[in-house]
Amino acid sequence: MLRELWTVQLGRKVVVILNNKIRNLDALDTSEPCDVCIIGSGPAGTILGTELVKKGVRTLIIESGGSVLRWIVDSRLKELAAYQVTGNTEYPLKNSRARAIGGTSNFWTGRCTRFHPSDFEINPYTPQENPWPITYADLESYYKKAEKSLRVRGGNASKYAPPRENPLRIQSKTDISGLKAIVEKAGVVLDDSPTATPSKSIRFFRVQKEILPAFLASPHSTFVSSVDVTRLIPNTDRRIASAELTLPNGEKKIARAKIFVVACGGIETPRLLLCSRSEQCPNGIGNTYDRVGRCFNEHPAVNFYAKINHTKSTLYPSNKIGRSHQFYETFREQGLGSALFVFRQAWLLPHHNMPLKLSNIPKNLASIIGRFRKATLYIGATIEMKLSDSNRVVLSKDKMDCFGNPIAHLIFNFSDEDLKTLERCRELILSMYKKIGATDVFEAEVSWSRHHQSTCRMGDNPKTSVVNANLRVHDTENLYLCGSEVFITGGAMQPCLTIAALAHRLSDYLVTRLRQG
Repeated sequence: MLRELWTVQLGRKVVVILNNKIRNLDALDTSEPCDVCIIGSGPAGTILGTELVKKGVRTLIIESGGSVLRWIVDSRLKELAAYQVTGNTEYPLKNSRARAIGGTSNFWTGRCTRFHPSDFEINPYTPQENPWPITYADLESYYKKAEKSLRVRGGNASKYAPPRENPLRIQSKTDISGLKAIVEKAGVVLDDSPTATPSKSIRFFRVQKEILPAFLASPHSTFVSSVDVTRLIPNTDRRIASAELTLPNGEKKIARAKIFVVACGGIETPRLLLCSRSEQCPNGIGNTYDRVGRCFNEHPAVNFYAKINHTKSTLYPSNKIGRSHQFYETFREQGLGSALFVFRQAWLLPHHNMPLKLSNIPKNLASIIGRFRKATLYIGATIEMKLSDSNRVVLSKDKMDCFGNPIAHLIFNFSDEDLKTLERCRELILSMYKKIGATDVFEAEVSWSRHHQSTCRMGDNPKTSVVNANLRVHDTENLYLCGSEVFITGGAMQPCLTIAALAHRLSDYLVTRLRQG
């Protein structure tokens, strides 16, 4: 077994933890329940667990995966993460989830933007029967905590960006003034992209490196990896008595807790609830009114590339990135979904989503000379999708995983409103290029953000939602969900900061509940 080191500085003391605390199977099958059992070690589960142990709550985190290397080479994990898709979106099956410690944050670029206040308010894309039960004001103090946990950096925001009382504690080191000057020709106001900042000299923020070590160092923590939670077991009053776990060899284990939290994402969380059928919950846990798995939505994006003349600011080897919130509300006023526009300018080094045939990797002398003659300007737009009950996660009828449980089946189609919003983005981007004077405009295929949202939405009415405003499953007294699956709508914003804010909020609530007995 790999002996990976985890380090965390607590005050002046540096704690080094070997991975023997990570795969801790002895913690299972005990008669004494822990206070809270969290299923999933992505940003939601890790932040929640770390905040709980800080307050003395005995917390168990269970993760089915291990290291990123194991995720890459282990075919069994790939099979367990598999799912089916039908629908006209042609949604990608690969690279949308990861069963590894840290979850899909292992492949996260660190973008941490708040939702807009209007995302929580009644707007044309808010379902009338199930509005958000919380407001931006309810979450604002937790956004601050999330920005601290994720070490979010960024510059001053424009009037179009989500509001904040104070600047971010860590200021951006990236100068995008040159990119701002370019897009100003098209009348566009650009903002920095708030981004999680790693504490060490690595490029991207990883929760298993930055946050999990503090959890592992606590005497109140237990972490178990490489074991799958295959179902939740309720007792006669529908409280969750235990979680059933299955080891790779098929051996069964049991985890007991006073409170359970599922933080497995927008596909795996509904699958686990639906697989947990029993005499007490014949349709699956939380699914009395057939709401589990419904209203799946994502963030599709249109992508364009063009050439622009060099300026002093474009002669920079890497790419610069900015986002514009300028059209977020105007799109909604037109009856469309909101849209977040992204601008990247690159010269020598390609950016991560540039198609290979358009990248700056030199192929011949002519292409090398061309790079010095022109810079690349990317403009894309991520949109909000219209919610539909028919876009949903169900259990497969014909494909099982290695444990004999049905895999998830995603039914996912574009609505007419989605197609209109994408087309309006195309029109606006082309007009921007024209005003800037760009040439060689090329449209790449529609891409996806891998943001799985809204399949277990929060709400006040059990007939239209799965969890309440405190993220508790309506008909199960001690089961909570945490992640983007509880979003009413996802707007056009990156979900991670809001996921982290909800995790901080849930931590405070669970501590209060436990102290009240």
